[in-house]
Amino acid sequence: MVTFVVAGCQRCGTTWLDAALREHPEVFLPAQKQTYFFDREHARGAAWYLENYRGVEPGRRAVGEVATGYTLLDAIPRLAALLPHVKVIMAMRHPTERASSFYESRRGERAWKSFAQARADDPEILERGRYIEQIEALLEHYPRERLLLLFFEDLAADERGYYRRVLEFLGVDPSFETTRFGRKVNAAMFSGLRQRLKSVGLETAVNLFARSPAGDLVRTLNRRMAIGAGHKLGHAERAELVEYYRPFNARLSELTGRDLSAWDR
Repeated sequence: MVTFVVAGCQRCGTTWLDAALREHPEVFLPAQKQTYFFDREHARGAAWYLENYRGVEPGRRAVGEVATGYTLLDAIPRLAALLPHVKVIMAMRHPTERASSFYESRRGERAWKSFAQARADDPEILERGRYIEQIEALLEHYPRERLLLLFFEDLAADERGYYRRVLEFLGVDPSFETTRFGRKVNAAMFSGLRQRLKSVGLETAVNLFARSPAGDLVRTLNRRMAIGAGHKLGHAERAELVEYYRPFNARLSELTGRDLSAWDR
């Protein structure tokens, strides 16, 4: 029944992809973006997981889930044991910037005072950026042709080409045009402004702008600027992470044949 899984990674455009895939008439996704079954909720059992796919309508040729933790090394064997025949999609981005983005998105709720504290509290912040280890683990269970590797930089540069590549991989109509083009899902850029304007009765105005072509343009530019948004880390801290990831990036570059030298700075 399940034909594909977007298995990772956090802060790499999976929320945008989830929203875009939900619009496609030949794709089925569970009601929530992530069930967390293979990384957090495995004890619930396979029946609980598969219940999320009850009632799939005829014509849904691609049935799956968009998650961000299924490339974790302990989750991959569980994924392969229950779903050995699925196609697997993995999204990646500059690992230092991914770590910085994750830190910025979580530091408030986790009360982190510094990136050093975050690293000590949650080792996955660094582990998730060692993409090659996760890919090698996936390749122990899945043939290379059933693994699609995506890069956030490609989404920022050409979202239509990015989306079409995913649709072709899933075996559904690749000409479908999603309304998510030009839009950054889950963007925080309008939320603070919306809250402030609501207090003076102007929330409707910012809502209209956020949904307008001008708002779409702002979001697109924001996503493209995010590629180089490693400024949240101190210079020395960023340099340390770049060096940490360098050997992992080199192995990934060798596997994919892609020039990842931009990740080494």
